[in-house]
Amino acid sequence: MNVLLFSTDPIALDATMCRLMNLDPALVLTNCAGAEMGAGTYRSEEIRLLGDPIEPFIALDYNVNRKPETDAPKKQQPNFIKQAITPRPYILAERCVRCGICVKMCPVTPKAVDWHDGNKQNPPSYRYERCIRCYCCQELCPERAIQVKVPFLRRVLDRT
Repeated sequence: MNVLLFSTDPIALDATMCRLMNLDPALVLTNCAGAEMGAGTYRSEEIRLLGDPIEPFIALDYNVNRKPETDAPKKQQPNFIKQAITPRPYILAERCVRCGICVKMCPVTPKAVDWHDGNKQNPPSYRYERCIRCYCCQELCPERAIQVKVPFLRRVLDRT
């Protein structure tokens, strides 16, 4: 696509990339969850773009692989089912050097990953009910101490 995107709003950034891929941002669960949690917006009327117009860069033939809708967690599902099928980041304590990059880069407020009671002697911990599953923490961890755990039930469902 030959574009470079920057934003102070992580949801708007992802939504703009969705539009470049000719994908409705409302179909991306992290956009919806992030907007609900106040991390940003995916609505085009609320996003101000600077620089070149994006229309010439939209890839109308971009092939977005979509899993069947039934694989995605639904709002009407009880929370215990959502927790049983939703992948989640977790910290490998033996690799974590307590640099705090994951905490600093977590886009939600309050943070989904933070120091337990401000104690930096132990690795940060997650509040999964806040996590929008953007995986910024995993992508930016210099020690590769954050992995994504896919629950057993989800692995079984993905095979069917």
